[in-house]
Amino acid sequence: MPLKEPIPNFVKAMGHRVVSYILNVSEADARLVLQHQARLNAKQKDTLSSYIQLCRQMRAVAVSQGDIEQSFFHRLPHVLQNGQHMFSVWRRQNGGTTPVVNATDPLARSLANVAAELYPLFLVKAGARPHLFYRASGHLSAAIMHLPGHKTLYRHFIEDHSFERVFETIGNEPSETFGHYADSKGKRGVITLSSLPAALLINSYDLMRVRGPISADIFVETVLEMLEIARSVADGEVAQIPLFVGFRNASLIDFDALDTKWGTIRRYTPAIAEYVLQLPSQMAKRKDSGFMLESGFAYAINAGDLLDDDEWPDDVMDAENDKVATELNITLCMAMCFLEQTPPFVAPEWAWHIDPFSLEGAKQVVDTVKEAEEPVSVTNSVLDDLENWSLLLEDTDSTGIRLAFGRLFSAARQPERLDGLLDAILALRNIFGAGSQAENVAQAVSVLIKGDAQEAVEVAQMLTRDWNLILSGEAWWDAEEIREKTNDCISLCLTCLHHLYLKYPTLVSEPDRLAQIIASEGKSIAC
Repeated sequence: MPLKEPIPNFVKAMGHRVVSYILNVSEADARLVLQHQARLNAKQKDTLSSYIQLCRQMRAVAVSQGDIEQSFFHRLPHVLQNGQHMFSVWRRQNGGTTPVVNATDPLARSLANVAAELYPLFLVKAGARPHLFYRASGHLSAAIMHLPGHKTLYRHFIEDHSFERVFETIGNEPSETFGHYADSKGKRGVITLSSLPAALLINSYDLMRVRGPISADIFVETVLEMLEIARSVADGEVAQIPLFVGFRNASLIDFDALDTKWGTIRRYTPAIAEYVLQLPSQMAKRKDSGFMLESGFAYAINAGDLLDDDEWPDDVMDAENDKVATELNITLCMAMCFLEQTPPFVAPEWAWHIDPFSLEGAKQVVDTVKEAEEPVSVTNSVLDDLENWSLLLEDTDSTGIRLAFGRLFSAARQPERLDGLLDAILALRNIFGAGSQAENVAQAVSVLIKGDAQEAVEVAQMLTRDWNLILSGEAWWDAEEIREKTNDCISLCLTCLHHLYLKYPTLVSEPDRLAQIIASEGKSIAC
């Protein structure tokens, strides 16, 4: 039967997932519970009443102390019964289970047990700032110290061979056991024994949520995965930490996930969109627009005697360049496959590195292109084309036109500005390696495209004149005219790249490719 007692709005604002967990019902049913539309058995009804009463009591104390959010969420992790968090107790009372930990080594087993016990705390929303609660690592660290197995957990960390080089100082208390470190992304910090378990739980929750599926079992599995990454890094090895990059303006139609040479591409689900986008206006349409890539990012730390940046291993030093190259390759590959539909321009919009030790959100918003009204559709019918283009881009030496890739992306971000038009024209010139022979680009375009190339040649000739007008300060176009010119140039660049890769892949990075393309008219170039 439905609950007769009204559910306070602030309890509803804490979200349906924690209600789903403690009542042992589906998330859909939990939403109905918060709307007074679900039928509950006597035990579930009693649990919900107890949950509401607990929240009322803690909120009353918080109000009296003048800091509702901080005080309320500071107390929530400490509600234990016989060494178990009350949320887990309620779940078991309603016939639910908590994860069974099968980890073999002592540290993994201890940390997994803590993760299983505290998992429901991550399900609580914190008002308009959903990251407020779980990002406040002190709350979780305090909760861990209230669990009966916390001393064993800390001892296992200290005795674990992988973490020996991390803790420079061993004190009598977890907060007095610490070590300094620098990571390969340029960050310096301190790892304390008291904060390390919470950091691993926090970053594991991020990793689980960005991937999509959510459950206590998945959370424990992800914590164990993050622990192994942390061990590798603490040992001084280079580890591949999870890297996610979100792209806009393309829709995955026939599949939810796809393994590619770059990593795993996933469709935005409502749960993923809720977590990584956080803007309701974007979430509503991202079910059908956008996707994300999960790959790896070479990462290392140095503890104790800090190394200079130039002493990091090569794969670590190249990690950021590799990331940018992957983003540009995906963007270009999509452009080649949907050449007739450009714009829209498929491009990255956010990136998220998840490392084991950081207590700060590592998501970065990318200065990206405008969101298209109609994304391109990535269906099963274009998968062969995508694979062929990805292999062609991989097998071709493209170092000579990397400037063009970056400038095209820059132009697509600001097509209505002169800077965008300049970037697009620079990209066109870089494609042909024009240098001081920029006046010959139009001739090279006519040879490269052939067939019905008159319009493309005219665009190239116009852009040569436009370049001179811009540099002389005589450009007078309004924003709409600049946008049209920029988009025409972007389209021409992509068309030229399409023909260059297919016809003359061996010339892509040749310094004198402009002259060779012009000279090829009526001849054939060995590819």
